[in-house]
Amino acid sequence: MTDAPAKRLSLPRVLAFSSLSLPLAGVGLPVGVYLAPLYAREVGLGLELTGILFMLLRFWDIFTDPVMGYLVDRYRSPWGRVRHWVVLSVPILGLATYFVYMPSVGEGPAYFVGWMLLFYIGFTLLQTARSAWVPAIALDYDDRSRFFQWAEIISVLSMLALLAIPAVLELAGFGIGRMGQVAVMGWVLLFSLPLTAFLACTFVPDEAVRGDKGAAQKFRLRPFIAALGNKYLGHILLLELLTGTAIAVTSANYLFVAEFVFGLSDGMSSLILMFFFLMAVCALPFWLKLAARTEKSVAFKIAVLTSFCSFIIYYIAGQVGGFWPLFIGAFFNGAAFSAPIVLTRSMTADVVEWQASRTGENRSGIYYAAVTSAYKVGNSLAFGVGYLILGQIAGFHPTQDNSPEAIQGLLLVFCVLPGALYLLAALAASRYPFNRAMQQEISKSLDPRGPEVLD
Repeated sequence: MTDAPAKRLSLPRVLAFSSLSLPLAGVGLPVGVYLAPLYAREVGLGLELTGILFMLLRFWDIFTDPVMGYLVDRYRSPWGRVRHWVVLSVPILGLATYFVYMPSVGEGPAYFVGWMLLFYIGFTLLQTARSAWVPAIALDYDDRSRFFQWAEIISVLSMLALLAIPAVLELAGFGIGRMGQVAVMGWVLLFSLPLTAFLACTFVPDEAVRGDKGAAQKFRLRPFIAALGNKYLGHILLLELLTGTAIAVTSANYLFVAEFVFGLSDGMSSLILMFFFLMAVCALPFWLKLAARTEKSVAFKIAVLTSFCSFIIYYIAGQVGGFWPLFIGAFFNGAAFSAPIVLTRSMTADVVEWQASRTGENRSGIYYAAVTSAYKVGNSLAFGVGYLILGQIAGFHPTQDNSPEAIQGLLLVFCVLPGALYLLAALAASRYPFNRAMQQEISKSLDPRGPEVLD
């Protein structure tokens, strides 16, 4: 393996970098699918209060993300640009994980808010540092997609392993309930954090972005404002907002829909989710090949239109109920799931290089913090507004007997909101102006010889 900056990193090094997706997946899946229902029902916070608290916490994250982005850009160390931030995130996220994933019945809002604040700080630090690493270690337009592709594959495989926990425990006859299932997921996260941080920091080079003249060492308010005013990044932020909201509405309500609409147990629900993420892994190379032959924005648009169609299938399947109807909807929804996430991250790396070529500043930390903030705004709206609609308008409550009208309202929220958001994302992607030819011109301006790409 070689660290030469003009050569594409070998697959083992890419996998070492991508291993950080394992703990990030351990955060993302349980929070989106298991933790919200757990605190709403088993812990006893209630549907509406849980939704409001999640929404407020995610909005708080929006303020901390730019700070994390600035810190990653500003403070270097003898280890490089981002390695020390990855290492620092381990104890912060690890401590919070223990308390967030292993609550006792009856814990109040103060417990939840306090530990979730620390949890999100550690998660944001790790996520921002990992994303800001890519523009420096990936060479070109398609190589960036390669890094995020492998990161997403590792993430989805990690989700599959986590989802196997409830199914395996149910088949083995261990009735530990949802509290025990989430606790096991927490322990997996605790063990994977230090291991993956060691692999990434040991085997992945940590160098400057091409065109970076060190101007980002100075703190100025202008780059924050300029990031929001960047026309290319603005398009990406809109795509993140729309898809982030759609994904969060789906994940926050999936277990409720599987149980109350389709009549499935936690084990059966997890089996379908495992298949959902398996489809996401299998289909991802297709989306990236489509992006390589066309444009990233074209592949993004087709992917979100596929997701839009999947929610029509979900609604029709909900009138029948049972395992196989939900399975069919998950087939199409899963096939398109990973593409928007990977493609927007890759598109952001292109914009980071464009900005560095014009200003000499590597602001990848700020740019990726803005992208994750847009995603989190969508998450916060999905939990807060979505759960409020479920409780106050649809009349659905997971701890009570629900009328057929309330269950139908649950299905409508699950299908109509994400479907509409994916359709809007397709329209927004149609107007994205940054393309492959622009990136190639930028690459030539930074190195007239062009990048030497070696497998």
